[in-house]
Amino acid sequence: ASVLKAQGQYDRATELHEKYLAIQLGTLIPGHPSVANTNRNMASVLKAQGHYDRAMDLYETCLAIRLDTLGPGHPSVASTYHNMALVLKKQGQYDRA
Repeated sequence: ASVLKAQGQYDRATELHEKYLAIQLGTLIPGHPSVANTNRNMASVLKAQGHYDRAMDLYETCLAIRLDTLGPGHPSVASTYHNMALVLKKQGQYDRA
């Protein structure tokens, strides 16, 4: 999926992320850190396509998992906040970013 994203094949990349997430949700607990990472990766693809609302939803899911499993001071939590701010910036929501 990462290679497809780099090639601009966003729909195919999203499809693979969705399949991977379905497998994860069938085998892992929903709050597993790997599920957070997959949500982040899918959000990145959607952000590149301009699907900001869907991307933000996935970043929020990622954030919730990371806050629960890693705690508020973890660098991955900070990275998620940063990614969310980038989406808000793209949407022109500078006061929220």
